[in-house]
Amino acid sequence: MIMITKTDAAERQLNTAIRLFFENRDHLSSYTLAIASREITDDLIRSRYSELYQRELARVGDPLNVRLSYREHYRDFIKPEFYRDALKLARKRQNFLKHADCDPDGEMEDLTAKELALTILFAASNFHLLAQRLTPEMATFLAWFGVAEPQFVKSSADNAMSKMIVQMRSNISGDPYDSNTLENIYSALGAVLV
Repeated sequence: MIMITKTDAAERQLNTAIRLFFENRDHLSSYTLAIASREITDDLIRSRYSELYQRELARVGDPLNVRLSYREHYRDFIKPEFYRDALKLARKRQNFLKHADCDPDGEMEDLTAKELALTILFAASNFHLLAQRLTPEMATFLAWFGVAEPQFVKSSADNAMSKMIVQMRSNISGDPYDSNTLENIYSALGAVLV
């Protein structure tokens, strides 16, 4: 019998979320899988906080720049006065998709592709922090994200990722969220994984 670790589960959930994203279908399932992966990795990061903090501090050199959870990453993007509201909104979607006990007739607006992309980004960031590696799905997604949302991406010291972003940029003409673009990435990713 094969045993699955929490990290294995988070990896598989996130890889499937990314494939669904690029397949451009079922954003709710993709979001739910990405959230589940992010929550598992958040818990694992908390359980190894001291070790991971020291490793990240050695890497970035400044304790003010160490980020060990998506909540800490949110602080880089959200104005301080809206931080709690942003977390509450994120939690509201998450709870809507998991529970029906408090609002059995509840409704929510559909997810935007950009909202889903940010959720996957934070899940991939957590996974990379924890496992110190990326799967082909995660690397492809991060390169695509660097093209789709360059305003969110700091210049990377990782030459391999910088090269992937440049290559991805040369292969995308027009809107990176366009369904044909996403399908082409999905097809290319499928060819790599075979």
